[in-house]
Amino acid sequence: MTSLPAMLTCSAGSQRVPYSLVCDHRQQCADGSDENFCVFAPCSGSTPQECATSSQSASNLTWSKEEKYKVQSVHDVLCVSQCVPLSALCDGQQDCLDGSDEEHCDFKVEQNIRTPPPPALVNFIPLSSTRNGQFPFLITPLPQSVDANSSSSPCPETHFQCADDGYCLPLFLLCNGVNDCPGREDEAGCGRVSCRGLYRCRASSVCVHPTHVCDGVYQCPQHDDELFCDITCPPGCTCHGLSVACHAPFPADMLHPDIRYLDASGSALTPSRVIEHTLLIHLSVSGCGLGSLGNLTFPNLRSLDLSHNRLHDVSAGHLRGLPNLQHLFLSGNPLQSLFDSHSQNLSFPAVITLDVSGVHMPTLDTERFAIFPALHTLNLSHCGVDRITGHGLLSLPALRVLDTEGCPMTHFPRDLLSGLDRLQSVAADNYKLCCQATLPPGFNLANCRAPFDELSSCESLLRSDLYRVFLSIFAALALLGNVGCFVVRTLYLKSSKSGFSVFVTHLSLSDFLMGVYLAVIGVADRLYRDSYLWEDVGWRHSAGCGVAGYLSLVSSEVSALIICLITLDRFLVLRFPLSTLRFNTRSAHLTCTGVWLVAMVMAAVPLLPVTSHWSFYSRTGICIPLPVTRGDFPGQQYAFGVIIVLNFVLFMLIAVGQASIYAAISANSIDSVTVTDSSRKSADLRIARRLVSVALSDFLCWFPIGLLGLLAARGVAVPGEVSVGLAILVLPLNSALNPFLYTINMLLERRRRGRDEGLLKQVLAQIAEEDRSV
Repeated sequence: MTSLPAMLTCSAGSQRVPYSLVCDHRQQCADGSDENFCVFAPCSGSTPQECATSSQSASNLTWSKEEKYKVQSVHDVLCVSQCVPLSALCDGQQDCLDGSDEEHCDFKVEQNIRTPPPPALVNFIPLSSTRNGQFPFLITPLPQSVDANSSSSPCPETHFQCADDGYCLPLFLLCNGVNDCPGREDEAGCGRVSCRGLYRCRASSVCVHPTHVCDGVYQCPQHDDELFCDITCPPGCTCHGLSVACHAPFPADMLHPDIRYLDASGSALTPSRVIEHTLLIHLSVSGCGLGSLGNLTFPNLRSLDLSHNRLHDVSAGHLRGLPNLQHLFLSGNPLQSLFDSHSQNLSFPAVITLDVSGVHMPTLDTERFAIFPALHTLNLSHCGVDRITGHGLLSLPALRVLDTEGCPMTHFPRDLLSGLDRLQSVAADNYKLCCQATLPPGFNLANCRAPFDELSSCESLLRSDLYRVFLSIFAALALLGNVGCFVVRTLYLKSSKSGFSVFVTHLSLSDFLMGVYLAVIGVADRLYRDSYLWEDVGWRHSAGCGVAGYLSLVSSEVSALIICLITLDRFLVLRFPLSTLRFNTRSAHLTCTGVWLVAMVMAAVPLLPVTSHWSFYSRTGICIPLPVTRGDFPGQQYAFGVIIVLNFVLFMLIAVGQASIYAAISANSIDSVTVTDSSRKSADLRIARRLVSVALSDFLCWFPIGLLGLLAARGVAVPGEVSVGLAILVLPLNSALNPFLYTINMLLERRRRGRDEGLLKQVLAQIAEEDRSV
């Protein structure tokens, strides 16, 4: 607790009242919400005095209280009863609000026949009837040590003097609304009264000297100068009147019987140790190590904090004795049973706040909350709720705030929020809860807080038309380009017996699979257009998405490995032109077969029974879990090792190989000194440009993915939009460009060589013709 007393918020508006003044039979809240719920113990006594002909029984509960008598309040009909000690009967002070404890009292008061003239001290004696609000008084001369003729006031600091030569009256008669001085000067200028060094009475301008506070006599209009005078604060606790905070073990028997507020979090207190404190309004036993919860009986309790204990079961039966409970906090408990089906016969219409955050609940049946029909706030954050069963939250028509942050909420009924016309705020981890189709009509979307899904929208798998355009372009290039490449190499270049030709043929097949993957995603986007919100889970867990993701991973790994083999083959041919150490057709086919097997095994690992919980290919709508964001997911390490580490290493090998090939070509060109140097250099330049284009495409594809993956692994924040951009705009890049880099360029090169050969033949024929003519 802070240095300020704990405050109760009134039901209407923002007015707040100290807990110590709640249920004190005096209305502090404008709407009376600090008194209208209070339940008081029936008073015991041999001769009860009542100010009404009948009294209302507080409840059927068993009470154990000190001997008191009961006086029914006539000032606030909502206040059940007021109890005061028997010793307060006919003591000359109004302990009951209606003054009935001082009615019909037979007082015998000896009045002073002779009174000293002013200035003299006037003191009131609480020994007579107070029906007319006047106390008998006693006038005594000033002490001999006081000079009555002094220029300053002769009255002690506990009194003030009327006029110049008047009597000395107690300070609490100043600005009390009654003219006590003959000249009425005690009520003049009361709007600017300062009680510096004095106690200011509650809701008044009356000031009381400290010596008159807790002296057994009521000086304040509301008697607050005598409040909390007999309270002893337990050692190690902080007390403000009837509000107590103890965060370490303490003697509970030292608590005042009428305590209103108790924060015992971390003190190892059990509710049974304070069960007799029936006026408790707030009780916190958070972090007290509670392993079980007995039946609680606190008729006035409005707030109960049981969070961060070891509770395994909480049922409605435990709360049966809390008729006024409004706020219940159960967060952080290892609950295995929460408001089970046996609780449905009970109802708690006063509860408006329920916090079960941090309670592990993978599956949630919303019907268990039907016992709280007036619930306003439901906190399910970090409960791990993945599936919601039942008929939504129709049983909570008054719900205003719903918090499901930290819950996947993969499966939930379409009518989850239907009928919640009063819903004002929603917090979620699943963007689908913030779709207009999910929310009740008229809900302000600005009050729904959920992470932005960079890929999908409530209507479509691909939220952006830009994604669709590039997806279509890359799919067309990958499909048509690689089909054309395969046909050309099968029909027109079949005479080629080199390993290079075999590698390129297999490369076109793997890149064709990437085109198939892109086409499947495009078809799914078109198929689920305008209804993807409800089809998302079905699509991601479908065989189509699984096959598409599998083909994508196989294609990526086969392409990377074969490009690495092509680089090795070209290096051997160009660096060692006379060596026999190179790939022929047979060895190339065998190597490619091994590459396909390795890639298919790597792509099948997430589908094994021991890794099926990864949901590897169903994490996103595009069926590829790129590990380039900081978010953790099952199988992330495997995805990072294959997609990031392995491919990045292959890219580095390809880059080194292409640089070595370029160096070999440059060396061969420099060593060449024949008459064909110019043509040789021209051919070398063309080969170098082709190698640069190959290396550049590899760089644009794999370097960004590898770099961002490494940054994400080190905790650097990578926006989700980047992940989507990589999957749609970067990952398919090689598959779309490879047909042009390896086959179409070769066809153009062949065509160029054919023209050169034809031109050479024409020149040779012309030379031969000239020789014959000579």
